[in-house]
Amino acid sequence: MRKIVLLSHGGMAKGLLNTLSIFTANIDHITAISAYVDDCDPKAELERFWTSVNDDDQVVLCTDILGGSVNQLALPYLSRPNTYLFTGMNFPMLLQLTCLDENATEAEIKALADVGREAVVCMNDYEFPQYDDEDE
Repeated sequence: MRKIVLLSHGGMAKGLLNTLSIFTANIDHITAISAYVDDCDPKAELERFWTSVNDDDQVVLCTDILGGSVNQLALPYLSRPNTYLFTGMNFPMLLQLTCLDENATEAEIKALADVGREAVVCMNDYEFPQYDDEDE
């Protein structure tokens, strides 16, 4: 089974999970840890998450800031097989992650970083596609 952890400073993780729930009904396999909010100890929350992980589970950790404290908390878990860590998470990347097949390849999982990068667009420079009447 794939288990996903969203880990952020402040409320971002829980906000992203809340928004994901609008797009997909099945969020039971996603844990959101909003660090440093309401006395949340992210290290303790992350350790609690790992108690629910089986050896054959795939785990995808998503953090907000490269090198930030929550990213640093997640780094040691990269030594666990079948574990992936992304930083700079954004909603399009997470939505794609929730749509991935359980049997997704490592390349398909790692391609989520490309999805996240491509989703960031400065609209001032965006050229909207032009359609001809023939295209409709």
